[in-house]
Amino acid sequence: MKVSVVCPVYNGAEYLQKLFSKIREQEKIEFVEIIVPVSKSKDGSLEEAKKYANLAYEVKTFNHAKTRHEAALKAKGDYLVFITQDIIPVDSLWLYNLIKDLDKNTIAAFSKQIAYEEHGEIEKLIRDFNYPDTKRVCNLENSKINGRKNIFYSDASSAILRKEFFKLGGYDFLVPTSEDNILSNNIVKNGKSFIYQPESKVYHSHRLSLKDTYNRYRAIGQFEKLYEKEIDFSKTNGEGKKLVLFVLKKLLKKAKLMDICYFGVDMFIRLLGYRRGANEIKS
Repeated sequence: MKVSVVCPVYNGAEYLQKLFSKIREQEKIEFVEIIVPVSKSKDGSLEEAKKYANLAYEVKTFNHAKTRHEAALKAKGDYLVFITQDIIPVDSLWLYNLIKDLDKNTIAAFSKQIAYEEHGEIEKLIRDFNYPDTKRVCNLENSKINGRKNIFYSDASSAILRKEFFKLGGYDFLVPTSEDNILSNNIVKNGKSFIYQPESKVYHSHRLSLKDTYNRYRAIGQFEKLYEKEIDFSKTNGEGKKLVLFVLKKLLKKAKLMDICYFGVDMFIRLLGYRRGANEIKS
């Protein structure tokens, strides 16, 4: 199993030693190549990446899709694994479990994400909702069963067969965010499958300010408006309501009153940012 790991980095020097050490410790893998495109950083990220990566280079202009695509063009592995700088593999079989079920029909997979303990109860519950313990196969046949989750995919920790990635056009486009949704939609539209693989586990979560949350969902609103003719986002609101009810039910059961209040504000900010972003794009 020859694997190329692509990890874009921006001001991420503090993460790299631990992250790349964990990747080098992965078992049942024949060869692991680490490729790191580094956006101009102030913390010595490029120099730090060069200590551990097979290839690290500076990127003048970062884009969520194009930067990953250009790194993939440099890869030698049969599998392309895309990660972000702020994940940590839970165990030494994260990588093997991520790619073990891939074949000519099931060409991609993504990992279960577990919230960092220090990021709080709300973030933990959101991850629990989005990343359950049950494996899910996403394709044309399962679109009605899976609903909005049929194109839910995260390249915070994901893998795809290299040949199939380029057949689909890869990430060779410019986009404000959600490049992984375009790829997952292309996989399904072209009659292939991808899987949510809960046996492959990473720690990954965020502690965003309300301002950062607003800007993030503003970008998502822009993205979904831009691609509404290509991707079916009709079930997004329904999935959002399920998430809210799931989290509120769990918080109420634990009597987390302060968390309930904050969660309400957080959801309002997300909705506000999303609608603002969508309204900024002309039909």
